[in-house]
Amino acid sequence: MSITAFSLNNSRLVLFIFIALLVTGLALYPDYPSREEPTLPINQTVITAYHPGLDIYETEALLARPIERSLRELEEAKNITTSIRAGEVYLTFEIKDGTPNYSHTWLRVRAKMQDVLNTLPDGVSGPFVNDSYDAVAVMTVALSTTDYSYQALRDKASELRNYLYSVPGMDKVTLHGVIDEQISIRLKPSVASQYALKPNDIYLQLSKANSLAPVARVNFNTQESRFFVESGYERLSDIAETPISLPDGSMLPLSRLADVTRVPAVPLTSTAYLDGHQAIVVAGYMAPGINMVDFNEQLRTRLAEWEGDLPVGYQMKTITDQGKVVDQVISTMISTLLETIVVVTIVTIIALGFRAGSLVALAVPITGVITLVFLRVMDVELNEVSIASFIIALGIIVDNPMVMVEDISKRVVQGESRRSSALMAGKTLGTPILIASLTVILAFAPPVFTDNITAIYMQTLTIVIGVMLLVSWFVATMLIPIMSQWFVRKPSPTQETTVGRPSRLMSAMSFLWDQVLARPWTFLCAATVSLVASLFLSSTIPEAFFPPSERAQLQISMELPANTPAERTADVAAEMTQWLNDSNRFPEITGAVAYVSDGGPRFILGLNPPEPAPHSAYFVVNVTEETPVSGFVDKLRAEMPPEYPFAKLEINPFFMGSTPPGEAAIRLTGSSHSDILSASEVIQGALRDIENTINVKQDWEKSVANFVVNVDPAAARHAGVTREDILRALRESSVGENASVFRDGEYQLPIVLSTSLDGDLSLSKLRNIQVFAESSDRSVYLSDIATIETRLDPSVIKKRDLVPTVTVTALNPSMTSKELASSVSGAIDQVKQQFDIQVEFGGEIEESAVTSEAIFAFLPLCILGMIVLFIYKYNSFRKVTIIVLSVPFCTIGLLLALVILRLPFDFMANLAIFALIGIIVSNAMLIIEQADIEKEAGKPELEALKRALMERSRPIMLTQVTTILGLLPLLIANDPLWRSFNVVIMGGLVSGTIASFIVVPCLYVLFFHRKPTNTQVKPE
Repeated sequence: MSITAFSLNNSRLVLFIFIALLVTGLALYPDYPSREEPTLPINQTVITAYHPGLDIYETEALLARPIERSLRELEEAKNITTSIRAGEVYLTFEIKDGTPNYSHTWLRVRAKMQDVLNTLPDGVSGPFVNDSYDAVAVMTVALSTTDYSYQALRDKASELRNYLYSVPGMDKVTLHGVIDEQISIRLKPSVASQYALKPNDIYLQLSKANSLAPVARVNFNTQESRFFVESGYERLSDIAETPISLPDGSMLPLSRLADVTRVPAVPLTSTAYLDGHQAIVVAGYMAPGINMVDFNEQLRTRLAEWEGDLPVGYQMKTITDQGKVVDQVISTMISTLLETIVVVTIVTIIALGFRAGSLVALAVPITGVITLVFLRVMDVELNEVSIASFIIALGIIVDNPMVMVEDISKRVVQGESRRSSALMAGKTLGTPILIASLTVILAFAPPVFTDNITAIYMQTLTIVIGVMLLVSWFVATMLIPIMSQWFVRKPSPTQETTVGRPSRLMSAMSFLWDQVLARPWTFLCAATVSLVASLFLSSTIPEAFFPPSERAQLQISMELPANTPAERTADVAAEMTQWLNDSNRFPEITGAVAYVSDGGPRFILGLNPPEPAPHSAYFVVNVTEETPVSGFVDKLRAEMPPEYPFAKLEINPFFMGSTPPGEAAIRLTGSSHSDILSASEVIQGALRDIENTINVKQDWEKSVANFVVNVDPAAARHAGVTREDILRALRESSVGENASVFRDGEYQLPIVLSTSLDGDLSLSKLRNIQVFAESSDRSVYLSDIATIETRLDPSVIKKRDLVPTVTVTALNPSMTSKELASSVSGAIDQVKQQFDIQVEFGGEIEESAVTSEAIFAFLPLCILGMIVLFIYKYNSFRKVTIIVLSVPFCTIGLLLALVILRLPFDFMANLAIFALIGIIVSNAMLIIEQADIEKEAGKPELEALKRALMERSRPIMLTQVTTILGLLPLLIANDPLWRSFNVVIMGGLVSGTIASFIVVPCLYVLFFHRKPTNTQVKPE
């Protein structure tokens, strides 16, 4: 018993099941989990370690190497990228694609870091493992004030963080741009000489006055109690009034000896600015499995309530709101989805008549709603990719019910009963439709078989289309036969006349097929020549990976000269945000936030801010929805650099991949620092010589001047001074020496003791600082026991997989990354010969190659699966060969479409080609299937083939036209992610369908009719 017969025999049960699934799908939709992008497993973690006493070479040897070697021992290790600065290691650890359990790997990484800690020098902080690299903030808001202290602002931000934790579904809340503070104790001039007081004396007394030592425990009979000694410092005045013992036995309050103030910590670790004002950014993260639109709507309501109680003088401004972005994306996609349904409905009604067309149109939303049920079970969220997949699938899934309804209607017209027509349609078409559906699923399947992160991003497309096609098959073979009993009617004579009207078209097609069947070699050669000619067009089509995003935001990376203090960077960042906020100059900008020495919260998955550094800042600029982002980026690129010539600025739109689209990245690796740096200069020069090339740089920055104190051992021993005494004196004369801690609620502020040097520090002043011996009362000038010399050190050392690596990057708006890299191939060959280095491409070029390799690796397997299905269906190698050979002719249309619309051949275009393979083979299958039926009825081969073409041309054209027009709303929506995908499918279907009517009959004649004659087949 066929599935259609079962359905007709148990119609009430089948209807109940479909109705139950429909109701479930409709009930799930309002609270269906939603995000802007698919949730991805991120295979990277960031590891940091610090030691303030090491120079850059010691940091590389004592911190970076042990950590790198330890990580390399992990079998999951793929790439280790290390950035080394004096006293700091910032390491990105990437694990291999296909690692089965990321969480288990991160535990192993943490265990490795715990083990390596024993090999690191004393005083190291870390290694710290951040495996929440993929956390995406759903909303960020900035708090600022002009009327209150920074301490009050920080407390308000903490209050908001605690308040947001009460929102149901809130996963975590983080603060960004919070400035660490310290209590500065700056000795007044001449204090040491006036009172014969050493700074170390004050240091020891402060540390003992506020120590946090173990408590005492006392047993009273059967009860144990503890004794706590209250902190000596509860407020700043307590520190100022600390009694300091003098060498003569007298005592003075600390305020008589030093200035006691609460100030930002030195050096500045991070800060943030909003529109020129200091701010703290609060980022909220949503728990998984929640509808982001509803969550952010609730979050906005709670924030408005909290803001209503905010005292006058505070300002709160939303920086990013992913809920609005998701709402806009989903609303646009849903609107496009509804437009597609309308287009499909109109086409089917025009093609099949009102009743039959309405039945096909009704099958489309039924399939979509039921699909939601299965996607929810599979934890597939609503996002840009999944909804676009629905739109793409609509034009494909309509084929199944359309073919069934068209066949049932034809049989009814020919005089069969509705039940018999439904049974025969299910019996003859059920298996071919299933095979065609499975073929399409296999065509979309390559991303499912790979563990490449970029391919995983598009796995939702495969899952949605696969589920929808299977559901559509069940709808076509089970529900459509039942509903056809009500919808399909035998047409009246008038309607029959209407159906037969397009005779001119069929007469023209019949004449064409007579010529094709009579001269198969001629037409096949002409088609092949057209295919070969179109392939020459491929050289004119630029290659890309992912297009830039068109969200109403842009990003700016700012880099000042290496060794610029973070305080100076903060001043420039504040000035830049104020300059950007000038509404007269830039009415397009609605707000600009800057993160100093920090990239801020990740609010989209593809966010790629610069590594933390005191001389760098990262800006997020919001613009109005009406602003063309790419044009505004060009405007800022022209106006901003002249305003800040001392800063390196990279102004870019946001992008969908992990690297900027169009940016060429060239990696130079070698053991010699001088070789790779010299080679990078050659390549940078070649890039700068190319017109319109911008953002040319290498990531090692410039060398910086550091100072080396060479101690005379004999003089130091004679003075009783140790290396620690010298280090302490240098710290006290510059950043200060941590003497104790002031506990302010949850915050611990270091109490920093420093001597007072008038004006800015200079080398001459440092030579004349006093060095006090801890073991005696003696002191000596630094110049008496040591000399200071200048040494140029690298600002940063970059390594990849334990080998020093310089990465040269550049962008040319008029060229793709591959074109730009190819333009400097001569310089690359030169440095390969001149230096002992290796050259490879990174960034977009590497990512595109790796992703394509991962996907294409499984394409042969999927094609093999299709061939197995064809062989199972036809049990004929010749018929399978005809189907396979008909596919390449789609290339003609898709290449022409890309050239005409000036679109690049990107990752999505590749996926579209896979889809085309699955969609277009159904044309050949239908023709061959019908030819077999006609031959079984006793017709000769040529007549059977001609009859098959006449019978199947209408449903083939209907299904392909419906697919093309179904994609039209998504093309009109002009979403950059799907632009090339739609164009490739639409262009490929046009040429592929034409080829099906020419190439397939040519091959059929050549394979099955060995001696074709010029005798024309009798016209229909």
